[in-house]
Amino acid sequence: MIKWRRLFCSVIGVAIYAKSLFAMEFDFKPLSSLCRIEVNLATGFGNGTVRGTFGKLNGKMSFFPENPQQTKGNLVLAARSLRFGYGKVAYQTHAPDWLDSTKYPTITFQLNKLSDFSWHGRELRAEAHGDLTIKGISQNISIPMSINYLRGERRKYEGRSGDLIRLDGVVSIPRSKFGLSPGSYLDSIMEEIDVIVSITGASSQVRRFLPSRIFDY
Repeated sequence: MIKWRRLFCSVIGVAIYAKSLFAMEFDFKPLSSLCRIEVNLATGFGNGTVRGTFGKLNGKMSFFPENPQQTKGNLVLAARSLRFGYGKVAYQTHAPDWLDSTKYPTITFQLNKLSDFSWHGRELRAEAHGDLTIKGISQNISIPMSINYLRGERRKYEGRSGDLIRLDGVVSIPRSKFGLSPGSYLDSIMEEIDVIVSITGASSQVRRFLPSRIFDY
């Protein structure tokens, strides 16, 4: 009887672990109010910087905690929602020389994989590789990311069961590679554009455990 009980417990344990190997699906739209994509335009005047943010975004992510390299996802920004604190800068940003947001209404990032990853408690540090598309021009880029897995914490924000995932990173984008010309008013903008990413995705499920806590249940 004891032997059969041990076998049964082992089977249950394997089943729970096998289930944990599947991806967790996260949606960035439900908690878009917690998401922020900031664009910093460095100018040629001293240390001046013009800051802007995107007001609308959506996207999804399939996250594999045990196998982060299999992680996939996408992020879609409404190009027209990019706003700066200066009216002339905001107007020039959406002109044909820059984003041409009337013709190209979205900016997308397709996440293909994670590499060089390591767990630090609930935080996964990794390099995110994917294709960024601006004005119909795609370039492969990599972003150092800090990914925090927040088990069961969706309820704090929406009163619904589920996990959260938080992604933070900074990347420099060469504007010339995406056809972003300075134009008449933005002729002092430097080549590298810094983008600060801080987004939160919500899952409809609560995961049993994380790799760093594989025996803590």
